[in-house]
Amino acid sequence: MQISAWDQVANETNFNLEIDIAQFIERVPCDERVLDYGCGYGRITEQLYKNGYSNIVGIDTSGEMIKRGELMYPHLSFQKAKETKRDFPDNLFGAVIVCAVLTCLPKQQQKLDALSEIKRLLKPGGILHLVEFCNETNNTFMSKIGVLMHHQPPSELRGLLATFKELSVTVTNTQTMGGDNAHAFSYFGQNT
Repeated sequence: MQISAWDQVANETNFNLEIDIAQFIERVPCDERVLDYGCGYGRITEQLYKNGYSNIVGIDTSGEMIKRGELMYPHLSFQKAKETKRDFPDNLFGAVIVCAVLTCLPKQQQKLDALSEIKRLLKPGGILHLVEFCNETNNTFMSKIGVLMHHQPPSELRGLLATFKELSVTVTNTQTMGGDNAHAFSYFGQNT
């Protein structure tokens, strides 16, 4: 099970995929309510805080990742996500960040369920910033840290995001946590 695998590596894993902070700042006012969905130990939550976002919460299904985040960044708000979701009321957030979360959901239905929940949480007109590892072909594999991962083509990621209005997409070179060359899919969309 993915959650227990993340709990086991929570204190030794250091994430590296980057969000487009400059474009996020251009699109999302600092006083907006922001959700870091699948925050891990809160690296991106802290980055947003340092850039002036104070109304932000990070959620993750791994209780151990949340504990690490609370120790590292006690000034931030973290919450363990419920399995059944419904952690927050509809239309609560003006922006949601999703960084390397779909990569950790090996089944397509899991990805669709997560995006449906994100859509529910976002206000109409709210901004979704999603950054994922991607590949030219579908690739499901066991990562070096022992967690099942799935990379898929940018076209498939765009298909998953079809219920949002696409604002921008870029694909850049990056590296995985294990140091392998990879591609990153960076997406900004708007809730319709």
